[in-house]
Amino acid sequence: MAYRPPIPPKKLDSPYPTRYSSPCIVGMEPNFDSTLHGSGVPQAGARLRRGGMFFGSCATALLFCFTLSFQARAIILNFANLADTEIDFSGGSFSFTTNANGYQFDITSVSGGVGDSVGLDGYIAPGGPFTIGTITTNGAEQTAPVTGTGTLNITDQSLTNLTGSVQWVNITTFGVGGILDLMGIINLTNIMYSGTNSDLSALAAAGQAADVVTFQFVPAESLAQLVTMGGETSYSGSIEATSPVPEPATLTLAGMGFVGLLALGRRRKN
Repeated sequence: MAYRPPIPPKKLDSPYPTRYSSPCIVGMEPNFDSTLHGSGVPQAGARLRRGGMFFGSCATALLFCFTLSFQARAIILNFANLADTEIDFSGGSFSFTTNANGYQFDITSVSGGVGDSVGLDGYIAPGGPFTIGTITTNGAEQTAPVTGTGTLNITDQSLTNLTGSVQWVNITTFGVGGILDLMGIINLTNIMYSGTNSDLSALAAAGQAADVVTFQFVPAESLAQLVTMGGETSYSGSIEATSPVPEPATLTLAGMGFVGLLALGRRRKN
């Protein structure tokens, strides 16, 4: 009998690319997304790509929001009176005394800044008198409005002054046992600075701030007693910017987030 070579199996034509021609269950052939410019990419892969773009854009937006809240937080300068200075209550008003160099306080610590203002000296001119108005009593608390204006000055390492307009709001005392805690509230506006100190520049960029001054008397005296009998003590406080300004890095991230979201929206339309 003559030799007959084996007949090779008939090759089936497949409408699908070679890499997807592996055996599969009938009716479960890959389903392609014909809307993706004829690329032949399965719908599942397309969904994964769109999902990745979505989460990437969301991550960028979240990073932007986090950085904005971090970098835009208000700077706070904490201060305390210098040696040989104090606050003096007399005749229904009070004044801040100065040292031989004309300064009243120095910056002791900083929050929300780089800290290059620590150790700088400052003063309010004039330092008083600031007049205490009618006292309102509520239990152990006594509050009175304060009238008087001045100019806050903080001198940097190059002898350039930050300046701001001082407007007193009120003064409050809290009696606790033999100790009297006293707090004065000041509004600072028109803050200006032309120097290179980073902390002072950040405060000036805000344009306005709240100044809280605290005092403590031992033995305790009520606000009414301070008005009628007078007294003197040391003090400390904080200057907090009330209108923080985002830094350039924040604006850059904002642009990145918006561009990412715009790209995602255009991709979905296509």
